[in-house]
Amino acid sequence: MEPDTSQVIKSKSRINYNYSTVKITRSRIEKGLIAIPMFLSKWFPEYNTNVKVYLDESDVLHDKNYSSYQSATRECRIGGMAEWFKQNKIKSGDEIVIQLIDKESFTYRLIPERMFVEKTQELQENLDTSGDEIEALDKVTSLSNWTALDKQRVILKEYHRIVTTMPLEERGYIKHRSRQARESVPSNIRLMLGDIYQGHCQVCDFWFLKKDGNPYFEMHHIDPLKANHPKNLVLVCANCHRQFEYANVIHKFNKQDWLIRISFNRRAYPVNQVFLKEKLEESFKELFI
Repeated sequence: MEPDTSQVIKSKSRINYNYSTVKITRSRIEKGLIAIPMFLSKWFPEYNTNVKVYLDESDVLHDKNYSSYQSATRECRIGGMAEWFKQNKIKSGDEIVIQLIDKESFTYRLIPERMFVEKTQELQENLDTSGDEIEALDKVTSLSNWTALDKQRVILKEYHRIVTTMPLEERGYIKHRSRQARESVPSNIRLMLGDIYQGHCQVCDFWFLKKDGNPYFEMHHIDPLKANHPKNLVLVCANCHRQFEYANVIHKFNKQDWLIRISFNRRAYPVNQVFLKEKLEESFKELFI
């Protein structure tokens, strides 16, 4: 076997998910195939066979012929891509995302990088504008399917995205016919915090299940004039929420403005902040050339 001369260029991901791309060359376009670098060969069969491929955003599987490094070509490649190259106007230097969907059944997704990034951002925007928690959960499921990650991992990544990108703004108002009410916590953030803490009060750890089997919790705005940045929110039980509102309260924040300790009438409690305990690793794009 000829020595593998491929390289890996690692850079910060434009989205908060890891993904891998291969750079397409003119010769590969002319032959209608995608060459898989040795670095990614662990994702693929060790013998010649057909693999199942989702193309672009489609949920339709296609059978594509696959040649392993053990074949006469001495190259790991997916063939039968000429028409797809033409449809997507793929040119030399373009990058294709290769996504492992299921190693056992050798199932993958192939999609131009620009389309993958745009689709991911679209799904994130849909999550951010969810009308209620049921819709937000549906959007999380869509992101989970798209990124091939479990829902809990997606929720942590999306929570991390919101923490690091959302500005700390003044809290707005919603007009009703006879009164004004402050904006409630957006459905996507409420869903994320409910899942992260499983309904456990961040102050006293009390929790209980409602008749429908879901945990009961309330959301407290630390500064009622500020909006719904996670640093301004605490998931609490009803008792702690009332204490926040009516007790003699002393807040203690860390240097990053996270509430880390609260005192109700001189009785102090540590505040459970998952973001401070479970730092997510930075997401990267790996380009294989």
